[in-house]
Amino acid sequence: MTQLQLTDQGRFFGELTEQALRMAGLRAGERVLDVGCGTGDLSFRAARLVGTAGRVIGVDAAEEAVDTAGGRAAELGLPNVRFLVGDVTSDELVLDAPVDAVVGRNVLGYLPDAPGTVRRLLRHVRSGGLVLFQELVLTGATSDPACPLFEETVTLVARTFARAGLSPRLGLRLRRLLREAGLPEPQLVQHARAEGGPDSEVYRVVADLARGVLPLMEQHGVASADGLDIDTLADRLRAEALAHDAVLVPPPLVAGWTRVPA
Repeated sequence: MTQLQLTDQGRFFGELTEQALRMAGLRAGERVLDVGCGTGDLSFRAARLVGTAGRVIGVDAAEEAVDTAGGRAAELGLPNVRFLVGDVTSDELVLDAPVDAVVGRNVLGYLPDAPGTVRRLLRHVRSGGLVLFQELVLTGATSDPACPLFEETVTLVARTFARAGLSPRLGLRLRRLLREAGLPEPQLVQHARAEGGPDSEVYRVVADLARGVLPLMEQHGVASADGLDIDTLADRLRAEALAHDAVLVPPPLVAGWTRVPA
């Protein structure tokens, strides 16, 4: 998936993430560490809540994504948001002071030892600080009236995740994952978008989701580029939804949050 596609996807799901951050109690003036920040959407949502008195630090292993995020922060006039290239799975990450919250979206599934990484990140969080992660549930997508192309596309993405050893239902595993990291029982909430009509971004977002995993689809024999016809997929998803006058629910996000014991 390109940096532009990642940015568009982040914006599409951004309001759902901001709702979760508000529910979890992120407050003005707090310092936030955004792990696996990508092109910065979650960091900017957090910055909106912590305000100019707060600070947000985004970390990602992909230098290109970090460069894009930094450019976006400059364009938005956010001097209290900065981005670092770093590996959150190692002990090499060094911060100048503890943070009040560590957050992440759609990052834990790509880590070889997610509970271990969360435990490692806790050394950067103050006592009583917030820990919040938000992950997709690919199997939670639906449509009404049923749109076969839409539902089959998301099913192919979920099947690809499963065959690649990634959890297509990671959002539903957040409770166990955070407890395995040694944290108290988390609170959970699921948010989803419901979309329809000719101007919705859902068609492009779902097509880009499929495009992003297309190499894995082919590698694991789930689908081929010719069979998926990726370049026309967004238009075909739109045509199908309009023909059925349907509402599409793309994969929902589950947020899980808790606090570091005092």
